Amino acid sequence: MAAPKDVIWPRDPHTAAKHALLRRYLQAWAPIMLSHNDIVTYAEGFAGPGVYRDGEPGSPVVAHQVLSGALRRNPRRVKMVLVEENARRKTELEHRIATAAGTYGPRSGRLDVHIAQGQCHPDLLRQLARAGSLNHPMFVLLDGFGGPEVPFPLLRRIATQRRSEVMVTFQPAFLVRFAGKDDRHRAAGDAFFGDSDWHGVFQQPASAKAAYLRDRYRESLGRAGFQHTLVFEMIDEAGHLLYLIFGTRHERGVEKMKEAMWVVDTTSGVRYRDPKDPNQQALDLELEPDTGPLRRILLDHLRTAPAARSVDQLKKYALLETVYRPTQVIPLLKRMRDDQDIDVSPGRITGASTITALHQDALF
Repeated sequence: MAAPKDVIWPRDPHTAAKHALLRRYLQAWAPIMLSHNDIVTYAEGFAGPGVYRDGEPGSPVVAHQVLSGALRRNPRRVKMVLVEENARRKTELEHRIATAAGTYGPRSGRLDVHIAQGQCHPDLLRQLARAGSLNHPMFVLLDGFGGPEVPFPLLRRIATQRRSEVMVTFQPAFLVRFAGKDDRHRAAGDAFFGDSDWHGVFQQPASAKAAYLRDRYRESLGRAGFQHTLVFEMIDEAGHLLYLIFGTRHERGVEKMKEAMWVVDTTSGVRYRDPKDPNQQALDLELEPDTGPLRRILLDHLRTAPAARSVDQLKKYALLETVYRPTQVIPLLKRMRDDQDIDVSPGRITGASTITALHQDALF
C-alpha cells in the first residue's frame, strides 16, 4: 500500500490479518522466551500511531497487551523499542501506549517502553543499543508499507543475537513496476536484498516476477543469519498480494508461527497461499483444513527427490518449506496411500516408513 499522509488511517484487510497473527505468535513467544531469559525485547521500525481510524489497536498496542499479560505470570522483564518517523504519529503512539499501560497496574516497571522519532534504519539499531537490547533475544517487526524499506545490514545485525527473530513485510509490486526504470529504486532494491542477484527479475515473465523476488528475499534472510524462513503469501479479496516473511534460527520458532497461523480467524477477508503449491490455491484456515495443496507439494517433492523419503523427513519438509504443520502430514499420507498415490514401506505409516510417489499424473 502507498504510505498514508494522515496521522491515522483505515486498517486494511492485510493489516488485520497480520495483527491477528502477531497476537497469536507473541502469546506463544513471550512465555517461552521469558522462561529462559531475564530480559527480552519486542521492537518495531515502522511503529505508526498505535491506532486505526475505527479504533482498532495498532501492532505496538497489540504487542503491549500480550506482553503485559505474560508479565503477570512471570517475574522477568520486557523492553519495547518503537521507532516512528512522523512526529505527530509518535505523539499519538505515546498516548496509546500510556493508555494501554494504565490497565497493567503497579508492576508496569518491568515492561519498559522506549518510543523514538526516526527512520527504521539506522535509528532502530541506535535505539536498540541505547536500550541495551542487542545482547538479549528480540522479536523485531519490520512492517513498512510494502516497498524495499528494510536495508540488509539491519537484518544482519539483528541476526547476530542467535535467539532473535524478525518478521518483514514485502510487497513485490513496487520493484516489479518501478525498479527496472529508475536507478534510485534499483539501488533501494540492492540495499534491501543485500546484493544485486534479484535483478534477474527483469528477465522473468510477468507471471513469475513476484515469486522470483520472494525466493531471492528468503535467500537474503538466510545470508543475514536466519537459518529458517517462513513465507506467508497473503491475498485480499481484491487479489492484492503481500508477503509476510518470518526469519528465525530455531525450528521451534517456525513451529509456533505455524500454530499461530492456523488458528487465526480469516473473517478479515484475507487468505493464505502456499508458495510451493503448483496450483497456487488460496487457503481458508479452518479446523479441518484443505490439504489439497499439501498433497500436490508432497507429490512434487517426492518425484524430484533423489531417493524415497521417510515420514519424518516429509514432516520436517512440511514444517520448514510449506505453510502446513507436521501434524497434518500423517493423516494426509494415509489418504494418499488409500488413493494409491504413494507407496508406503512397510505398509503401516510410522516415522521411519519410506514413501514413494506412484502416479505421474497425480498433480493434474
